[in-house]
Amino acid sequence: MNSSATETLDPKKIINILFRHKWLILLLLLAGASAGWFIAGTITPTYQSSGTILINTGGGADEELSNIISQATGVRTGSTLANELQVLQSREFARLVAQDIIEENPGNADEFPVLWNIDEEGVVSRASEAAVTNRIRRGLSALVPEEDSEVVELSFSSSSPQETALVVNTAMNIYVERSTLQNRRAAESTAQFLENEMERVEESLERSEARLREYMDRTGIVMVDEQASGIVNEQVALETELQQLNVEIQTVNQAISNLERQLDRIQPGLSEQFTEAIGPRIRNSQEQLALYESERTLIISRNPGVLNRDPLPDRMIFLDEQIARLKSEIRELSAQLFTEDDEFMGLDSADRAELVSSIQSDLVELRIERNQYESRRDALAERREEIDSRFDSLPDGMIELSRLQRDVRINEELYLNVSRQYADMSVLKQSQFGFGQILDTALVPGSPVSPNKILMAIIGLMMGGVVATGLLLIRDFMDNSVNSMDMVKQLPISLLSAVPVLDKVPEKKKKEFKTKQSKIPNELVLMRDKGHVVSESVRRLKNNLIYQYGHVPPKTIAITSAEKGDGKTTVAANLGIAFADEGYKTLVIDTDFRRSNLHSYFGLDNEEGITEYLNGKTPLVKLFKSTDNSHLKVVTAGKNNPSPESVVNNREFRAFMDKMKELFDVIICDTPPFGIISDSTALLKTVESTIVVTRFRKTNRGVLLKTLEELERIDAQVGGIVLNAFNHKYEAGTHYGSGYYKSVYSNYEAYIED
Repeated sequence: MNSSATETLDPKKIINILFRHKWLILLLLLAGASAGWFIAGTITPTYQSSGTILINTGGGADEELSNIISQATGVRTGSTLANELQVLQSREFARLVAQDIIEENPGNADEFPVLWNIDEEGVVSRASEAAVTNRIRRGLSALVPEEDSEVVELSFSSSSPQETALVVNTAMNIYVERSTLQNRRAAESTAQFLENEMERVEESLERSEARLREYMDRTGIVMVDEQASGIVNEQVALETELQQLNVEIQTVNQAISNLERQLDRIQPGLSEQFTEAIGPRIRNSQEQLALYESERTLIISRNPGVLNRDPLPDRMIFLDEQIARLKSEIRELSAQLFTEDDEFMGLDSADRAELVSSIQSDLVELRIERNQYESRRDALAERREEIDSRFDSLPDGMIELSRLQRDVRINEELYLNVSRQYADMSVLKQSQFGFGQILDTALVPGSPVSPNKILMAIIGLMMGGVVATGLLLIRDFMDNSVNSMDMVKQLPISLLSAVPVLDKVPEKKKKEFKTKQSKIPNELVLMRDKGHVVSESVRRLKNNLIYQYGHVPPKTIAITSAEKGDGKTTVAANLGIAFADEGYKTLVIDTDFRRSNLHSYFGLDNEEGITEYLNGKTPLVKLFKSTDNSHLKVVTAGKNNPSPESVVNNREFRAFMDKMKELFDVIICDTPPFGIISDSTALLKTVESTIVVTRFRKTNRGVLLKTLEELERIDAQVGGIVLNAFNHKYEAGTHYGSGYYKSVYSNYEAYIED
């Protein structure tokens, strides 16, 4: 027998399962939302405050000042936004903020927990400067909200709202003061340098003028001829240009030294490693990465749905592979330059490589600039030798006078140049400020940023829904009972009837037997309420049995089941009443000698039954027990049967059954559950029709299939299956569509009531 019942969870079935358990799902949804809300309440709230600061790294008076300082001292005061962001996130900057807050000593541990330690026993103590620094560095973040903008948003997270605003405002003030002090110190240092240089050049000018006057007084020669004057002018212009070139070369050399020292501060020996081509390799990889990413972005912008294709175009696959390879290569090269203890901790490898590559790029440009200056200097030096040879050909007196005049004019040019720079610096240094300008100060937040109770409740709600859905689907998938009408219909045995679940009847509405003083039990529904939908399903079972065999019902019918508790006795009793109501002389026999229960349905005793008849203790006339229906007689199983498995095999029992066929139109035998016990095998082989009762969402489908196989093996005449205690509310779907039985039952009840 093929036992393949369809187990697929189609969408309609899933929806029916969920709708069937809607109240359980709703309960779990509410439980999940409540749990999320409760968990959010147990988490320490985190507050965040932020302020904005404008970082101007160049342009205007600041750029002019930087040029003067660079020309005068070889030190560059300019910066980049990326470098300033690293400053804001550096350990040194966090230490300055920590020092300022520690000195201010703002309050207690509840309002400013960053300054305090609380041990396991609840003892509060002041935190060290290093601990405060680390906490501020972890909680302080700086980011640029919009691309190509110089506005930086500085934020801090903490369990105290007062602390967040204090740390952010302190950090912004320290940054502004620090950058201002740094620039002003550079300006003052440059002004002092220019002042000293101006004094030195002035002294040199006075000495050269004094020598010139002394020579003219001594020799009486006060002027040179036109030829000598032209040579002197050329020498002055040449020496002035050479002097300026030497200053430029000195400035470039100083800038190169500063950048190399900056690399060595990041990691000792880093400048040498860049010289050995690690830096250029990183830069080349970054340039290739930028090209590939630009091409990928262009393809996506021109083809918006390209990422949804399966598979991706070959070019996209190639670009993704190259981008991943280059990123990995950059990380590996950067790892060769940095260790965990290096400066700028907190940056990932790509950001560190970008920062160092930027410095290396400046070094390359400065070295090229130095080479150009040195080439010009060499050319001017050759030109100076030529002019000096012409100068040496002048008369001796004229040479000395020209040399003295040349020295005076050179010193005059130098003095004028230094004086002009000093004057400019004197004006600019008074208006010098730092890179930062505070736009918005941080305010004390009124509500925490986390945990978000509403979000946590929504997540809990979703988790509750997922858990509920998963449990219900798993439960339905793991359910091995007869839980579907479709499963029964797929069996090779016909479904004779689906008997609905019997509702419990209140005691005051129960009827009493006419023949005895006891109430009719709920199970005997055809005697208690003939208009009930269960009564109609039993009558349908009776009609199907009649017309299955033509127009005459089978003479002998056996009612069995796969398991105990499936309701075979209930079906047998009600089916007997249904035949009796039609006028058939009906006999219901209890042949379940181990667990006899038929007598209790009709309010009868079990003192004299078929066991006593077969033992000769009870005559035949006392064997038949009357009921409220004159056409229905009941034979109970009796008591004290030492060998119940052999009763139906008894020759006297077979003779008894032959005699009953002569007296009654229909004989219904309530047999033991054949799926678990074989006592009724002989009886099931001889009856004209065997009905198998299975209980909805209770009977194990494997046991049912095994029972049908065993009945087929003994050549029993199986008339069909009765699905007992069927509840349409728990039916996931039927051959006739979802809601079929609900519609049938509701229409039946409405029709009867009308």
